[in-house]
Amino acid sequence: MEEYSIVPPQYKKKDPRSLLYHFPSLPIVKYAKLMQQFSFYQALEVAENLANRQGYILLPWSCIHWQRAKNFGRDRKVKIGRKSFFMMRLDELTKSEKEKLEIYIEEMKAKKWKIS
Repeated sequence: MEEYSIVPPQYKKKDPRSLLYHFPSLPIVKYAKLMQQFSFYQALEVAENLANRQGYILLPWSCIHWQRAKNFGRDRKVKIGRKSFFMMRLDELTKSEKEKLEIYIEEMKAKKWKIS
């Protein structure tokens, strides 16, 4: 399940919480964006850990067909910020969902894990 992690491996190294103390003249908009990204990944890591403990992985909304997502509905849907994820077992994933998930992870690595 580690190979299907959608959380950046080292997002904690750039923790922005102490930036305002060290750089009080930092523009507030830039700080807000850094905090938003850090908070998103922190919440995503918690959700992924909980899903993994139950035997699931998190599948982004963009990797699942809308009719299939509708079937899973409220039971397995996890919403973090404006993004939705579904808790799915590896054996429940279709071939195209696995391919889309692997492409999603590779694209996120190429973008250096930025929020879209």
